[in-house]
Amino acid sequence: ISVNNATAGGNLHIGGTVTAVGNATFDGDVSVSGDMNIGGTATIASNASIGGTLSVGGATHLASTLTVAGNTTLTGTLGVGGAVNLASTATVEGATHLQSTVSVGGAATFASTVTVSGDATFKTNTSVSGNVNIGGTAPIAGNASIGGTLSVGGATHLASTLTVAGNTTLTGNLNVGGTVTIAGAN
Repeated sequence: ISVNNATAGGNLHIGGTVTAVGNATFDGDVSVSGDMNIGGTATIASNASIGGTLSVGGATHLASTLTVAGNTTLTGTLGVGGAVNLASTATVEGATHLQSTVSVGGAATFASTVTVSGDATFKTNTSVSGNVNIGGTAPIAGNASIGGTLSVGGATHLASTLTVAGNTTLTGNLNVGGTVTIAGAN
């Protein structure tokens, strides 16, 4: 049967396959109780609501922002070409490798060991509430102020003068290779 124009005022029931050679326009809602296979591109001009799982076999391109109301699980690698803004905390269970500069605007708290394989530069004050263990040489370009006792287990070499404002107690021998001048002796 070939029909050029057909208008149905009531329900239309077709028991077999419907093939539309041209465009098909629906002015109302379309309900599909079975699977829907689209061989070409599907263009949706308005919002799309999917009550079940959305499975995409190919790549997904989003021309605008993506908002996810629930948790998101990524089983593969996440590649981000632009900046990443996190409004809350970031928890990383595995190792984190940063191949460029790290800038932290606020405080940084480390619950475990921090290992730096290269140089570390601090442009302002550094406060350490615990012990500091230095396995190598510690050159200090400026003044060093120590509020407590200074204990040195090895020999001490001073390249310049030593000024002591208080009393000095030496429990061992005193060897002086040069002249000794005592200003307060009677």
